[in-house]
Amino acid sequence: MKIYFAHPCFTEEQSEFKKQFLEKISAALTQNGLSNDIYIIDPFENTLNVEGDIETKLIMAESIKIECIGLLEECDILIALVDDNDTGTAFEAGYAHAVNKPVILISKYNCSKANAMLIGAAKAMIDNVLEDEQIERLVGLAKFFYETWRASQKYPENN
Repeated sequence: MKIYFAHPCFTEEQSEFKKQFLEKISAALTQNGLSNDIYIIDPFENTLNVEGDIETKLIMAESIKIECIGLLEECDILIALVDDNDTGTAFEAGYAHAVNKPVILISKYNCSKANAMLIGAAKAMIDNVLEDEQIERLVGLAKFFYETWRASQKYPENN
């Protein structure tokens, strides 16, 4: 099962959060025996970061959108970092919701500060996500969605 991780990654602080989050969730997935079953997809590994260059952004915007939507469509759920009011993250979460993929909101602090539409689209919200117990809660949700997804794969009409 693939999880799309929607997040901003344009500042040093955002990059550091991403690094910490991915390390913690990867370790927790491994510890729970899920590292071979659940994969985190980071769109920044597949697209250029063009936000600092307006000319390049205008040229690349369509291809970046196509690439990210393609990645999203391959995923089964979406985890969205709602801090920093990133419009790209909101777009990705809205798209995932529109195509019936579960959306989980995460925050370094408090998800309730997110836009009401994001909150309304979410199946779950996890505050203070870098805390160990919150990472475990997130992995528990991922495991639930994985088991549901895996069960759906057993029926021929779903293949």
